[in-house]
Amino acid sequence: MIQDITGSPLTFMAGIDHRINFCREVIGSNGEPTASERNRAARLKTVVFNAMKQAVEGGVPKSQAAIWSDSDLGESVLLRGRAMNLLTGVSADQRTEGAGSELTPTRGWDAAVRLDVDFAGVRVNYNPDSPRHIREQAQDNLFRLSRKCRSGNRGLMVELLASPTRRQIERTGGYEEARTMVLLESMRQLQDAGVEPAVWVFEPPADARSAAALAAQAHLDERYGIQVLFVVGSEPNPSDDWDYPTRSEEEMTTLAARTLGATGIVIGPAAYFAQLAQLHQNMITEEEATDSIARRIQSLHRVFNDARATAEVV
Repeated sequence: MIQDITGSPLTFMAGIDHRINFCREVIGSNGEPTASERNRAARLKTVVFNAMKQAVEGGVPKSQAAIWSDSDLGESVLLRGRAMNLLTGVSADQRTEGAGSELTPTRGWDAAVRLDVDFAGVRVNYNPDSPRHIREQAQDNLFRLSRKCRSGNRGLMVELLASPTRRQIERTGGYEEARTMVLLESMRQLQDAGVEPAVWVFEPPADARSAAALAAQAHLDERYGIQVLFVVGSEPNPSDDWDYPTRSEEEMTTLAARTLGATGIVIGPAAYFAQLAQLHQNMITEEEATDSIARRIQSLHRVFNDARATAEVV
């Protein structure tokens, strides 16, 4: 079995924040969503929460279950999560459905305090070769939020989104190599700027060596207690439960489980998008949607633990 060097518990977090636009992509809103559409989208987020709750009742340890949502349509989900003593994280990059995203440290922190969550989460598209003023603005915003989190006894959760340039791809010899390089250098620059996340989140890299490098960077210089989560199922998945998880999702989950220093996964829209869309179209009942999503969460939990248990001792 792989040894845990992080001092952190395992985490299985349902990502129902802004990674998909619930109003536009699930409800089918055109333009600014109506009040009715927003209420419906908020209700659909609650279905995912109920599925996580059912997964806990079915064997996922409550101490490992977590919810990441927004303060716009996900407020009810976060409040219910806190009432159930689940780990919760609120998106600090404030966004309303139909509008853009903006990181405002004060507003993000206010949401974290108001909802009494464990983490303030941000999804950051950062490139270490961007113009200096762009990088410095991002560093300053994240540093201020990081400082607020540390002083307020909450964790900062940073999901780095890497979009390597053509020049970076040419320099490294391939897209995946460039993506790993961008992620590592981005982490270094942010750490050097005083940004200290409690949780780093990444799309899984292409191979075990790259995954190990990211986890090692997160724990560099005796940064103990840091969590590293890999996102599994970022794209909506139309497959039925008999085909879930797909081979790709199983491989991503296994990679996370067998990476020294990684502590879990963020469960993306592939686990819930199809069910919510079918529920909205009255093709299935809410109970059927909840059962299906819960089974998917439990499947990923089982794959992770099986892979962790059979990994080589490090």
